[in-house]
Amino acid sequence: MTSRRTKSWVRKFSFWQVVIYLILIVVFGIAFYPFFYTLFLAVMPYSEFVKRRVHLLPAGFTLYYFGEVLKNPQLARAFGNSVLRTVLGTALSVVATAMTGYALSRRGLKFRRFLNLLFIVPMWIYGGLIPYYLTIRAVGLLQTFWVMIIPGLVGSFTMFMARAYFMDYPQEVIEAAVVDGAGQLSIFWRIVWPTSQPLIATLALLIGTGHWNDFFWPSILVPPEWQPATVMLNRIVASRTVMVGLGLGVRIIPQSFVSAVAAVLIIPVLLVYPFLQRYVVKGIMIGSLKG
Repeated sequence: MTSRRTKSWVRKFSFWQVVIYLILIVVFGIAFYPFFYTLFLAVMPYSEFVKRRVHLLPAGFTLYYFGEVLKNPQLARAFGNSVLRTVLGTALSVVATAMTGYALSRRGLKFRRFLNLLFIVPMWIYGGLIPYYLTIRAVGLLQTFWVMIIPGLVGSFTMFMARAYFMDYPQEVIEAAVVDGAGQLSIFWRIVWPTSQPLIATLALLIGTGHWNDFFWPSILVPPEWQPATVMLNRIVASRTVMVGLGLGVRIIPQSFVSAVAAVLIIPVLLVYPFLQRYVVKGIMIGSLKG
């Protein structure tokens, strides 16, 4: 009986399939281990951390560093800012990006090539930090909440992704709606948008992750009361020091504390991603059209 099962397994998987699966497992392990290392280091007591130079597996357990991070009274407000920015920014950006991509995918649009060129240029040429800052100040967005949302409302990469999706959209459906007298705006909201869940979910994943992880510009352009959790956690790390050594006054930050700070940002993404991944799969099934 065992030999039959072994033979059936051999017939099911060829030698090269087994090799490919082994390579994928190794690649997955290499890609996943940094996340695993950060999470277990965040709960490792400092006494266990200093015992060995290399830590491949967790040793000990403590939530002390998470407590040190979360007891900051301003962190709750910063996380609220991050959630508000991510939800509002993602929703507005997904709608604006999908509408822009749909408009630029229509062959009858006037100045279509020129408008596409305007989105291509920023992908290759960047104006620089100072011109960007001066532009933000000139339009009145400096030191406001909306500076984290409006300037990046439609990105070139995500727009061309949406454009490519809508160019492959079944034109027979759109032409039938045009014959029935529907306008382009009505076609987009009543036909194209409800059947584009795969694109919507993909855009939400990319744009939402960007909003959640953004750090540089919010630390410069946003007032303290609206700064997200990434900026606040960086300040906690910068201000949290420990004196070690033989009275030499050497300043270091425990690696476990830094890992706890990183885990606070990673864990929400890990909790949300499986639900979004299932939504992507569901969207593919709902949005599929049979010719």
